[in-house]
Amino acid sequence: MHDARIAVIGVGGTGCALLPLLVALPVHTITLIDGDNVERRNLSRQPLYGQRDVGKTKVLCARYRMGAVAPLGSQMEVVPQFIDANNCFELLKDHALVADCTDDLDARKLIASTCSELGIPLVSGAVHGMQIQVTTVDATVKGSGSNPAFFQGSPAEEQTGCDMRIVPAAVTTITASLMALRIEDLLRGGHGHAGMMDLLDIANGRWMRIMGPTGGEIMDSPTRPQRHV
Repeated sequence: MHDARIAVIGVGGTGCALLPLLVALPVHTITLIDGDNVERRNLSRQPLYGQRDVGKTKVLCARYRMGAVAPLGSQMEVVPQFIDANNCFELLKDHALVADCTDDLDARKLIASTCSELGIPLVSGAVHGMQIQVTTVDATVKGSGSNPAFFQGSPAEEQTGCDMRIVPAAVTTITASLMALRIEDLLRGGHGHAGMMDLLDIANGRWMRIMGPTGGEIMDSPTRPQRHV
């Protein structure tokens, strides 16, 4: 997939950490989708931005910063909009892969449903405090499921009200690294751990990998796949 187009939705903490990893992969075009502006209070966990960027559009600042390290011939397109039900299909339809860094359960459900409809692999990463979730949904992989199985139901209040200012940059960096590994595997023809969610509790040093709701398995650790609980 050396001519692959990847859409990155959300250029906040996780998106900022993911972009430097993506430009090192065999990707032709990266589309940045985010309607937000840079805020001073978030600079400590969004390293692509500086004091002079406060108030400016995130996607434009991110493209400028990444222009210095992106390989020759690669492209970075920007969409200064929030993704919603009215534009999601059109914004994603021409991409080979989608990376969801939105950290909003309603948006994640919409993105997962749209990617499933389009047949586009999705790698999604989210954080809540010191906890991380990373998952891959790919309708082309047997057992992955053709619906956004991990994003069912209505979000709880704590899922929609997380204050991202208390999330350390190290946590979003780990999230982005796990997403990048899955994305690279997909680009090289692998399965990207489709249908599996990595759950990390950074505060307590816990890492668990679970299957989707139809998988019927919970693996205690990715390093010991034969151990089931």
